[in-house]
Amino acid sequence: MHEIEEHYFKVNRVFLKMLGLWPYQQPYIAQLQKVLFFSVLFTFILVQSLAFFTTQFSTEILLKILTFLFPTLFVTTKYCIFVIRADSVKLLLEQIRDDLNLLKNDLEIDIIKRYADNMRFITMVSIVTCYAGTICYIMSQYFLPLVLDIILPLNASRSLELIPITEYFVNRQKYFWALLFHEVLTVYVGVTTFCSTGGTTMMYFLHPCALFKVASYRIENAVDKNILAFPDPTRIYLLQQRVVRAVLIHRRAIEYIELWSSGFMVPFIILIIIGVSSLSFSLFHLLQLVIVLNELGEMCCVFILIILHVAYMFVLNYGGQEIQNHGVQLFEAIYNGLWYAAPLHTQKLLLLLMQKATVKVSLVCGGIFIPSLEGFVTLVSTAVSYFTVMYSTR
Repeated sequence: MHEIEEHYFKVNRVFLKMLGLWPYQQPYIAQLQKVLFFSVLFTFILVQSLAFFTTQFSTEILLKILTFLFPTLFVTTKYCIFVIRADSVKLLLEQIRDDLNLLKNDLEIDIIKRYADNMRFITMVSIVTCYAGTICYIMSQYFLPLVLDIILPLNASRSLELIPITEYFVNRQKYFWALLFHEVLTVYVGVTTFCSTGGTTMMYFLHPCALFKVASYRIENAVDKNILAFPDPTRIYLLQQRVVRAVLIHRRAIEYIELWSSGFMVPFIILIIIGVSSLSFSLFHLLQLVIVLNELGEMCCVFILIILHVAYMFVLNYGGQEIQNHGVQLFEAIYNGLWYAAPLHTQKLLLLLMQKATVKVSLVCGGIFIPSLEGFVTLVSTAVSYFTVMYSTR
């Protein structure tokens, strides 16, 4: 089972350890990391918030501050959720280990490995994409002005400015590199938090999908011609044992979903509210920049933010949709199997299991939102609706 655990945990474990969020770290080192990284995120929120009081109010300034403040608030909230819910994170990881010990043969192990590989692929793609976006973000602030001075020179060199509006109460030109270091460090911590916690959440979503697939595999092979050739007492016993094993793994998947919902459903509602608001502000700010067409670097940064918002919403809602799709596969597996050749007592068991499998299995966040492709469309349409309201009242 150690090899499968490596498939599950390796990538996420490395990045969670970097942030002090891995529940099996040494407590003193983890506490130091949490204080350090939370301080970085919180102080950047603070200096952005102080800009509300020190800059002359205008709609453009307010919009620009909120566009970069809300993503920082989102990753800070996500970081705090994993700190506060550390016991739930550890409990979910331990249940994965327990579920892996229930696997009986190489085919079931291969099913789990396939889903673990999918999870690792999604995590690696998100990490590469986000860090590439981070490099573009940093280059747009420092290298883009230097390049434009060469390609499109002005009477004077373009000044180096931070894209987010912040207030440090110091000379911005004199301490530019210190301010840039704070911003880059915040972006690095935020992107790492974004990828590691998102990848871990996706692992939580794909694990019950794998269990549902194993349950479907077990039920598909519960009734076969070799078993039916046995005499009645032996045949009935073996069929019942196979059905019970399928029910057990199916029940473990449902318990895992309920465990995740009980630990994270309320915090994720907070993240949904922040994320939808952030996407709305980013869309409106991008429109303003497109109309003006004089802030190319900032326009690229806001566009990258929008892509990350939409991609994050889609991936997690896709994971919720996969849970729903896999939840009904047990019904299909029973229906397509040799249930009609089984003894009457086993047919009754399968009928009860089919009735149970017809109930849609889904994650529920706060009792009001179900992650799915339909939920993704709802979130994006809500953000666009807020964006149109802001545009109509500008």
